[in-house]
Amino acid sequence: MTDEKIFISNLNDAAWNQHGPERIAIGANPDLRFCYLVDSNLHQSHGLSVGCLVIPAGGELPPHIHAPQEVYFIKSGSGLMLMANDQTRAVTADDVVYIPPGEEHGLKNNGDVPLEIIWMFPTDSWKEIDYTYLDR
Repeated sequence: MTDEKIFISNLNDAAWNQHGPERIAIGANPDLRFCYLVDSNLHQSHGLSVGCLVIPAGGELPPHIHAPQEVYFIKSGSGLMLMANDQTRAVTADDVVYIPPGEEHGLKNNGDVPLEIIWMFPTDSWKEIDYTYLDR
């Protein structure tokens, strides 16, 4: 039996963050805002971390790789999914993107409103994930 219980997180109540100096030094965009919705550092949970990322108009989540697979749900806005070999694919509200483990990816907001995504990892916490940002 586990001590975990059902909990509900509301995006409007979440604490919003921006990347700190350590992440910026390895290539993270300091203009991005993100919050955690399901994370073992906040709740009794395991095996899944979920959060929200906001990319401002004209902004970008730089191309990167990490070991775990990931899913994006495009909540609002539109943009370009950045993929290996300079490939791109348009994404818009209500799209779901599956990213295999170790696959190069990023997002560019090519719209005039914020691009909001919900991300999901099969990890206890987002902080477990080692990002490698790629130069293009």
